[in-house]
Amino acid sequence: MNLHKKNYDIITDELRRIIETGLIKPNEKLDSINQLAAQYRVGRSTVREALSQLKALGLIESRQGGGTYVRKPGHKPQAVLELLQTSNSELSQLLQVRKILEVGAAELAAKHRTAEDVEALGKIIGQMRDAVGNEEISQIYDTNFHLAIAKAAGNPMLETIMTHISAAMFRTVPDSRRLWLYGGEDADGTLFEEHRMLFEAIRDGDPQLAFATMAKHLAQVENALQSVT
Repeated sequence: MNLHKKNYDIITDELRRIIETGLIKPNEKLDSINQLAAQYRVGRSTVREALSQLKALGLIESRQGGGTYVRKPGHKPQAVLELLQTSNSELSQLLQVRKILEVGAAELAAKHRTAEDVEALGKIIGQMRDAVGNEEISQIYDTNFHLAIAKAAGNPMLETIMTHISAAMFRTVPDSRRLWLYGGEDADGTLFEEHRMLFEAIRDGDPQLAFATMAKHLAQVENALQSVT
């Protein structure tokens, strides 16, 4: 396994430090992708990957009209997010919410996905494949994958709701994955295969299979949680 951080991880860490120390204030706009690429001497795709990770962390958001801004505390329903701290009961609550939202989102995504959606999901699946065995980065791609499915569903209200709980998802995805991976030998490879099957069901326009695969995926985590409580 490569122990050296990739360029986008380094940029993510640097921008996160800048945001969390208040050097860039809430509601302030980040530099453009071109400016950041020039500043850090990397490609635009590397900057986009770093920004994607920061969005999954709930630190930044894209706004209508262009630009990426630091999120303002309280701008999203933070009171709800702060309650979700990965205790067993809290993880169970989030899993219930995810089951209600994401099983239907997968079904809708298989019906309404665009070529652009399929390309975005396929890219994340490729990243997840390359990251098998590296849990730290896999957790980020896992969150991004589920958010991309919500976008592919073609329902802006659903996408907004999923974005609102993305910070809570990112905090609890490590625990969800640990429960799933408790299955034992090569469980991380099996987990990737489940995501791949979900992607293929959406890509191939099979709403029933997408619905069933997402339901099974989340049910396995819930069952594992129940077994340890």
